[in-house]
Amino acid sequence: MLFGVWGEEIKKIKHYYRETLMCLGIFVVAAYAGYIAAVLLGAGQAEHYLDVIKNMVVGEEMPENIFLFILARNSVVSLLVLGLGIFSYSIWPILVLIFNGAVSGFFVKLQSLLFNRFSFEIWIFGLLPHGVLELGALFLAAGASFYFRRLRKTGHFNWAGVMRTYLVVVLPLLVVAALIEAFITPILIYRFLV
Repeated sequence: MLFGVWGEEIKKIKHYYRETLMCLGIFVVAAYAGYIAAVLLGAGQAEHYLDVIKNMVVGEEMPENIFLFILARNSVVSLLVLGLGIFSYSIWPILVLIFNGAVSGFFVKLQSLLFNRFSFEIWIFGLLPHGVLELGALFLAAGASFYFRRLRKTGHFNWAGVMRTYLVVVLPLLVVAALIEAFITPILIYRFLV
């Protein structure tokens, strides 16, 4: 039964795969803009701005259970992207994608300046292992919000479908991404970047 529900939801992605790819494009453009902004700032302020980003994302202190913190943060963001995107004419998902992309590009360039590494090394070892799944879940949530917004216009919309998409497609990706980010990414960073 579980695989039947999962298979149904995976098949539904064909209804919003173009929007999901558009979300990827928005993220990439924003990441590039964030990267360029960090290049323009230069290495002089890198440590200060890196601390600002860490405080903005994590807070003053690292949480005791980093896995639960990451999972909770990403789950709430993705749920809000999916839910609010339906009613905000897709403005909310686009703003979230722009913000996440810009911060990611900015962060990667600052890390490369601070640790004297190539940016692609930061992407490969610091962000991609968990980012593929985490961002994939975000792109799918944003793409699904476009799809459910269209359904709302036609009168075929229901919240059960939204929650099923979130629980069956988005949340499992976020769980695996949080596990990788909490337990594997630090090992990769220590092994290859420090």
